[in-house]
Amino acid sequence: MIAMNRQRRRLGFSLIELMVVIGIIAILIGLLMPAVIRARESAKQVQCAAQLRQLGQAFANYAAHFQGHLPSWSGWHVAGGDGTGEDDPGPGWTEQLAPFFAAPTSQVYNCPSFIEGYPINYFLSARYLRQNRRRSLALGEMKVSSEFILSGDTTDGHLYPPSFGWAPLYTTDDCDKDDAVGPALSFFGEEHGFNVHRAGNNVLFGDFHVRPFTRFDPKDLTYHPRERGVNWHDVPADESTPDPLPLSYNASQRPPSQG
Repeated sequence: MIAMNRQRRRLGFSLIELMVVIGIIAILIGLLMPAVIRARESAKQVQCAAQLRQLGQAFANYAAHFQGHLPSWSGWHVAGGDGTGEDDPGPGWTEQLAPFFAAPTSQVYNCPSFIEGYPINYFLSARYLRQNRRRSLALGEMKVSSEFILSGDTTDGHLYPPSFGWAPLYTTDDCDKDDAVGPALSFFGEEHGFNVHRAGNNVLFGDFHVRPFTRFDPKDLTYHPRERGVNWHDVPADESTPDPLPLSYNASQRPPSQG
């Protein structure tokens, strides 16, 4: 009888044994969680890149119907509004693209890694166009298309309303984000910039491939369709560029500093 009672007691766990098992499980979870988080973030970056590739295909389809030209940029335009912006004629570039792609309010324009509540996280490159008083760019003008920044993650606060950014509240849901008057693609370490993915910010190039970058690299990136290595601030005006158009876009003022 005594032997049987001892055998029954051995079938259970002591408090110390249970605490050891719980501790081991906690250690394993602690070791696995960073890997799970990294895998989840990597999946979001891949999804964002896939969305940008779809956007590139939509640009190609649009250009095929409009003599090689991409959609035009202008001032802010509220998605689903009356097609007019602050002081520019509408519609916004995402609205122009809608028949060939998706509605501006579609989730395909939202980077899955971006802060919730700030939709439409991709921009249209317009710095070169504004410098040369133009509204649209033709695919045939891109002599360095594999390096020309056509679109990508919008990470600069001047294109978002508070509290993330400082654009006026009436620009909420702006479906015409571009970098005409201020950088749209700002990296960690730059003023007002950050990297939305662990691998960096996704960039859609003029030849429609997508790559992530953690900083502006003049060996691989340019904001000029015909010249390599030109940063946003250094895009020159080219008076030989044809088809000048008047400008009427008044940009929101950037704050002198951002804490």
